[in-house]
Amino acid sequence: MNLLCPHCRAFVVPGAQSCGMCGMSLLREAVPGSSEPVCAVHPHLLSLSACERCGSFACPQCLRRSDRGEALCASCHERLPAGLVAWDEREVHGTLKAYWNTCLDIMFRPMPTFERLRPTGSQGSSLGFAALSSFVGSFTTMLIYMGFMAFFPMPDETMRADNVNPQAFRYLGAGLFGVVILLTPLLGVLTTLFTSGLDHLLLRLMGTAQPFEVTLRGNSLSQAPFLLGLIPFCGIYVAPLWAFGLRIIAYKNMHGVSWGKATAGALAAPLMTCCVCGGGYLALFMAVAGISGGVGG
Repeated sequence: MNLLCPHCRAFVVPGAQSCGMCGMSLLREAVPGSSEPVCAVHPHLLSLSACERCGSFACPQCLRRSDRGEALCASCHERLPAGLVAWDEREVHGTLKAYWNTCLDIMFRPMPTFERLRPTGSQGSSLGFAALSSFVGSFTTMLIYMGFMAFFPMPDETMRADNVNPQAFRYLGAGLFGVVILLTPLLGVLTTLFTSGLDHLLLRLMGTAQPFEVTLRGNSLSQAPFLLGLIPFCGIYVAPLWAFGLRIIAYKNMHGVSWGKATAGALAAPLMTCCVCGGGYLALFMAVAGISGGVGG
């Protein structure tokens, strides 16, 4: 909610008692018999806004700004929950336990979790969750592939016939597995930064005032379904769709926007990817068709 100065109509921040534009006091005495709403706590003062939680009228002395930018009365502001998930307290619980509990809360209790969640958080914490999610999401499947290659290897005679050293081939396979496992968290971090940037750009165009850290936190925590990667070949197909739905819920609550805007924000990265990939394939197809036509002519 945007609060306006009653004198110059400039925007004011909840909690301010004077206008930053015109300098006039926002504290106005109530006129007996007037129909203007008065503060529920200070009836001698006119209300500047109604609390966005309980609806009570509040004067500038009683208004507070929540982490989500809401204008709240002092009572509702004091009742705000801490807004932390287990991942925010991993120094207390341990990293793996905190990750596990956070994933379960977000996957199976998304609405209450994101409704009470503190929007802001450090970028390092958010990217750490994204990196661990990427690792968990691919580790078991990659391990299955490695086990399959180890127990059902290509016959040595076949490899020698193709001028391939069997032992070197096995070492190469193990090395590639290690490289992929090490690079997967880095790729997850880069992907999360890229998609969060696209999502945040669109959310800002739609009017959100929250900083980039809020979008990054919501995007990272919505990757909780990658925990399903512990089930071989399951997380690859199920987790991205589940994560997309959770990202909509996260943006809706953490940015305080409508469901439509949250969905549009979450669609920014997938649509951009589809456009880039689709455009690339189309350009390649047209180029190949043009070359074939030129050769045929």
